Amino acid sequence: MHLILPSILGYEVIARDAVSTLALRCGMPQERIEDVKTVLCEACTSAMEQGCHSDPQRKIQVVCEVDERQLVVEVYAEIGGSLVLPCKPVQWSLKQPTSPRDLGLGLIVSLADEVSVSADSHNGTRMRFVFYRDPAGVGGNM
Repeated sequence: MHLILPSILGYEVIARDAVSTLALRCGMPQERIEDVKTVLCEACTSAMEQGCHSDPQRKIQVVCEVDERQLVVEVYAEIGGSLVLPCKPVQWSLKQPTSPRDLGLGLIVSLADEVSVSADSHNGTRMRFVFYRDPAGVGGNM
């Protein structure tokens, strides 16, 4: 699945609904789908605000692939800023974040099984998230 959305807050809901519907149709557990929805909304919002500087002329892209082991979601922000997310393991204090952005980053890192951020020369900043369909089996078949 490939979605292209304007960098306008509120459009992240379109990506959330599309990806969660795909995950549901592929048999992912509802608890994992809720994690996917939370991470995707946080990532899209960060891409819009930090990556695209809330410029409605810039676009974000959401690319999603699912197989028997995992759901992979990539969020691209058009070049205009850079996003930096920490890699696991990270100790986050969700009780007292220093800023609202810290809370979102903490949620992303704690809910996704794998998180990476990289520069993409064609599409800007790429945030990649992997959700194992069976987290207990670390990518095992369902």
